[in-house]
Amino acid sequence: MASPTIDPTLLWYIARTKPRMGERALQALQAANVVTYQPRTSEVVVRRGRRVIRRTPMLLRTVFIGVADANHLDEAKAAPGVAELVCYPVQDASLEGNIAGPVLKPARLDALGLQRFVGRIAQGEIAEPVGIKVGQSVIVREGPFASFPAVVEVVLPNDRLRVAVSLFGRPSPVDLGIAEVQTL
Repeated sequence: MASPTIDPTLLWYIARTKPRMGERALQALQAANVVTYQPRTSEVVVRRGRRVIRRTPMLLRTVFIGVADANHLDEAKAAPGVAELVCYPVQDASLEGNIAGPVLKPARLDALGLQRFVGRIAQGEIAEPVGIKVGQSVIVREGPFASFPAVVEVVLPNDRLRVAVSLFGRPSPVDLGIAEVQTL
């Protein structure tokens, strides 16, 4: 799986969404032509007796946004569901002696640093599927190897695993989805 590309020509910021409005905020930002990236992790859950893969955000109520200019940033801040931008205080000499408090400026991210972060997430260096590790013993739940014991060899992108299934006393590599195995 190739990592998502962070466009270095855009200005990147971190936006926080309002509680329980994350999907609405993402839709509103995308409707405003704001590029968004929200890192997610995968886990296997059982719903109505079936094992399914659930993708959940790694950073709750947080989304990385890419905008073209300051006007585009103002449009992103005003999108429904967006609570705030992550900011940092700056010293403003024109406000000396004013008791209004510090001036907050949106924290702009380095596009190259963000690309490295995104690349590490995509490669699995930061996030692996919850509950599955290399070397762990599992049972194959579905397919032609159902009920066979196996050992996880590699965690692959796109919620896939390479396991060694014991066939006729020899380990044979098989690629499976994480929902197709159960940990012991």
